[in-house]
Amino acid sequence: MTKLPVKLNSMQDAKYLVQIAESCPYDVELICGRYIVDAKSMLGVFSLPQFDNVELVLHSEEVENVKTQLSKFNLLK
Repeated sequence: MTKLPVKLNSMQDAKYLVQIAESCPYDVELICGRYIVDAKSMLGVFSLPQFDNVELVLHSEEVENVKTQLSKFNLLK
């Protein structure tokens, strides 16, 4: 399991994050305080109370491809 801090400044950023998460063959979650949502669910991501202190949890150790994609859209903190 790998945790990455991410920043979502807009709805477009949230859309990019969901697209990246959907490409993963393993579970991906977003944690914001006490809330945990499925990062592959647009509705789940939009239900978060805030977008600034969000952590992406990848249930895999092979995450370099995801890090590259997140960096491309400037989503890593």
